[in-house]
Amino acid sequence: MTNDKILGKQIFKKWWFWVIVVVVLGIIGLMTQDTTTTNNTATNPPANNTDNTQKVGKLPVLNKADFTGKEGLVVFHDLKTKGYAVTAKYENEKVPAANQDHTEQFTNASATSCSDRLGWGAYIVSDIRQDGDNITVITTNVPNRNQTCPAGTTDDR
Repeated sequence: MTNDKILGKQIFKKWWFWVIVVVVLGIIGLMTQDTTTTNNTATNPPANNTDNTQKVGKLPVLNKADFTGKEGLVVFHDLKTKGYAVTAKYENEKVPAANQDHTEQFTNASATSCSDRLGWGAYIVSDIRQDGDNITVITTNVPNRNQTCPAGTTDDR
């Protein structure tokens, strides 16, 4: 008799009740879903994947240590003359809003001009990112008070 009373209730005939039941079952299903398949792809890469994730280009792969700590302007022009497609970016971890693309400014500046070297001399290479023949020179600002022309530049101040 009590079983008939429960099944005879009007609440089971309401559409919103069944929507709530489906949503609750969906949430329970998502919470109990096995997550090992998503983690498995991150820990076990496919067999045909190589350790080198860079695209293979015509030019050699660069060693970051050879460029880290050098003047960004000089490195930019050096890599351009070697045939790489180079972009220059300033990155500031503490103030991400200050990040800028300096490719145009570095292209217009000269590595042999004293005023350009002094003006851009505070931008030191912090990282080199290579994707085939495309290079991104990441610079950081290291203030200096050096006002003497670097060797091999013309004094055009």
